[in-house]
Amino acid sequence: MSSTPSSPPATPSSNAPGSARSSSSELETRLTSAPVDYEALAPIVGWAYGDDVASSLEWLKRAEPGCLRVAGRRGKIEGGLLEVPMGQWFSGRRLPALGIAGVAIAPEARGQGVALGMMKATLRAARERGHVLSTLYPSTYALYRKAGYELAGSLCRFTLQLRQLPRSHRSHSVECLGAAAWPAIEALYREVARFRPGYLDRGAYIWNRVRTPAREPARCFGVSTSQGLVGYAYARAAVLRRMPVEIALSDFVTKSPLGLRVLLSFLADHLTTADRVTWYGGLADARLLGLPERAITATVDEYWMLRIVHVARALLERGYPELDAAIDLSVEDDALPENTGTYALRVTAGNPELAAPGAGRRARLSASALAALYSGFVGPRELVSAGQLEADERSLATLGALFGGPAPACVDYF
Repeated sequence: MSSTPSSPPATPSSNAPGSARSSSSELETRLTSAPVDYEALAPIVGWAYGDDVASSLEWLKRAEPGCLRVAGRRGKIEGGLLEVPMGQWFSGRRLPALGIAGVAIAPEARGQGVALGMMKATLRAARERGHVLSTLYPSTYALYRKAGYELAGSLCRFTLQLRQLPRSHRSHSVECLGAAAWPAIEALYREVARFRPGYLDRGAYIWNRVRTPAREPARCFGVSTSQGLVGYAYARAAVLRRMPVEIALSDFVTKSPLGLRVLLSFLADHLTTADRVTWYGGLADARLLGLPERAITATVDEYWMLRIVHVARALLERGYPELDAAIDLSVEDDALPENTGTYALRVTAGNPELAAPGAGRRARLSASALAALYSGFVGPRELVSAGQLEADERSLATLGALFGGPAPACVDYF
């Protein structure tokens, strides 16, 4: 969700850090930590997302300090959003990313370009601060495509029917883990997440959502061996006041067969009070392998969108297969014109560099189409079929080798 009472602050200064101004519409945006700005934006967020003002204000205050962006004209706040600093993993490499949450526009200011102007200003400021990517869950595709975003991965909801799981004796105990275990939990998450394209390198805001989903604390259960923590799950009873309950996992991470086996056995032992377990993952989830028939159902709850904020750095900082390849990418970016140009990508034994154009293999695409290719959400041939990419047969093969891989996923909703 994103975005409450309205006591407009003084006219924001275009010279303030993180501020931007559009001369055509006189729209001004700025980052703020002022309580009055939170209070002014909360009713707008509540209106946009069907929530009450108090809950919207509480949600806004969960953001890290200085990450609330407001936008308006003539000193009146007409919209805002939350910036969520984080990283995002692609082929084992972490890229600095900016999550966007809770984009909300006042009802009387809609249809006047406020949202698009605010998004463009946010992206320019993000680029200046060193962010390479930007990620969001869209409430509408049209707005974010105008800002250069494109679909780049999925958020799947898995439902496990406990009665279909075999009951077995656990070879290792399961412990309830408290705050003292947080460093080990976060280290295990990073160890697993770095090799899953699209997963986030979580900051404090995301970890708070994992540990306190739906405004209620979750309990963490972990499995350890002599080598340390090998699996954990943050869980809560999602339906109280009636039986059976649903056990909702806000995080479910394992790095070994033993960790997965013990945690599934632990969940199966709740059959007397719970009938199902839910968690979020991507389209490709190896934890589903070996489960009996009719044990699991899956739905795609959301698609997330990606924006390449800095094309040159994105190409250089992403991981690649250990191969040799060369291609010249002609990129067009209307929202961030500084990205427009030809990028001569050369990869030697998996190590990228940018050189002078002249590889012989060329491709032309928009920045938004590059985002879908970059994440691995769609392949180059699919982009050609959709009219989003121009490339010959040899260039398509090169692009497929460089950017192919497991289906990208983001398991965190922000």
